[in-house]
Amino acid sequence: MGWKPHEKSMQLGYLALIVAEIPRWIQVMIEKSEIDFATFEHGQPKNGDELVKYFDDNMELGRKALQNLTDDMLTETFSLKNNGEVLMSTPKKESISQTINHLVHHRGQLSVYMRLNDIAVSPIYGPSADDKGF
Repeated sequence: MGWKPHEKSMQLGYLALIVAEIPRWIQVMIEKSEIDFATFEHGQPKNGDELVKYFDDNMELGRKALQNLTDDMLTETFSLKNNGEVLMSTPKKESISQTINHLVHHRGQLSVYMRLNDIAVSPIYGPSADDKGF
């Protein structure tokens, strides 16, 4: 989990945690309208199985929040804070879109890390070279 491809890169475990946690960010954006770095509780999965479960649980939370989202809620403000200080505020529509882009970016990084460690890469937009029959 501590491996990284370059001294300036994130550790594999931290990057995987971010990918697993981002769907929960969307749920919190929608339901609570703010995330404060000082109080946001990060998951602490101890192994790969727990990390996958954490991702699956967060995906379910994100899906449910998105299913309950109304057009009016999309125009409400989401604020990103650090210890109560507002770092940025945008309509939830923009914040959710930016967060999905953030997830895609980190998922791409993670797939490179996996390839460099000879870990099978899951299909993303179609089969990967690790899929049987490819």
